[in-house]
Amino acid sequence: MSGIYPIAVPKWGIEMVEGTISSWNKREGDPVEKGDEVFEMESDKIVNVWESPCSGVLRRILAEEGDARPVGALLGVIASPEVDDASVEEFINSYAGDVGKTPDSASTAAATATPAGNAGNANVRSNPAVRRLAEELSVDLNSVTGTGRRNRITEEDVRAAASAQAGEQAVTGEDDSPGVERIALSPTRKTIAKRLTEAKQTIPHFYLSVDYNLEGLIARRAALNAEAGQKVSVNDLIIYCVARALAREPRVNVNLVDDVIHQFRDANIAVAIATDDGLYPATLRKAQTLSPVQISRAVSALGEKAAAGELQREDITGASFTVSNLGMFGVTRFTAIINPPMGAILALGKAEEKLVVKDGAPAVANMLSATLSCDHRVIDGAVGAQFLQVLGEELTALGDNADAV
Repeated sequence: MSGIYPIAVPKWGIEMVEGTISSWNKREGDPVEKGDEVFEMESDKIVNVWESPCSGVLRRILAEEGDARPVGALLGVIASPEVDDASVEEFINSYAGDVGKTPDSASTAAATATPAGNAGNANVRSNPAVRRLAEELSVDLNSVTGTGRRNRITEEDVRAAASAQAGEQAVTGEDDSPGVERIALSPTRKTIAKRLTEAKQTIPHFYLSVDYNLEGLIARRAALNAEAGQKVSVNDLIIYCVARALAREPRVNVNLVDDVIHQFRDANIAVAIATDDGLYPATLRKAQTLSPVQISRAVSALGEKAAAGELQREDITGASFTVSNLGMFGVTRFTAIINPPMGAILALGKAEEKLVVKDGAPAVANMLSATLSCDHRVIDGAVGAQFLQVLGEELTALGDNADAV
């Protein structure tokens, strides 16, 4: 159908599988010029703006703010004013989702597809008024059977579903009990939940744990902080050593993308930064080229951007390895879930004074517990163990290196 263009969820980045509508900058019936910012979508914790590739009128919106949709799903329709409503409706009902094709080829594919392809897409089978009613009544449209023409969902269908849902809640006790606050998952939390659930279910994790003596590193930190204007943390120094260890043992510095191992030359380390909105794996690029002071400044800058909600796509993509440190919260040891497509993540606990044996005699030393989670599809146990051994050597060497500033 000429004159009709589908607005579909684009694929922004190799890891993106779905996006959540943050806001619509246009309303149904608004004119759209080529290059106009039509909507904003959050994916992988970053908000992107979709610019229209054509001019026309925004004839239909099929996903409301807060809705999550997979890549390729139809979000709306832009059409020229000459196109009648029946043609727009026919286009929507027959849309098959051909993201990545040109507007003409996408329209052609949509026009020739069968309506059965969207039998399960509740947003395609309903209008905005029905969707608003469903939201008001807390009804999941995907669970509603449409009784209208071509299985479209009507307002009566939504009210019937709401009545049935109320009856189920009465039986199961799912009501608004006093003292219980119901908090809807934010788009960021939904993304985190989906990705980590998939990671835990699909990645064969195995774990390697070791304790490191940080006496030399802590002494080196004191010397650095006395010399440099930037205060360096224990975590900064560990990241410095991790970067050097990854350069020595690159078999751990990998991503798995579509059954192909991507082994990185640079140590692009994702540093897990905790914010009120969730955990952000901000990327510290080419960390093996940075000094401890430079790493400290870079991590601080990323933390400030995360807290302000100003991280860009390049700040959270392209990582080859992750370091997650919960020691500052008093956690002594934990295991972390791998953040795909990366092949490993290092979980760090709190450095504590412990009784150790030194030269055959008891002594007290600051010890750090570290656990490496590995994807067994790309990293063997021996390789992970060798990386931890190399990291231990780098931690020891840092304590002995007076030039590491």
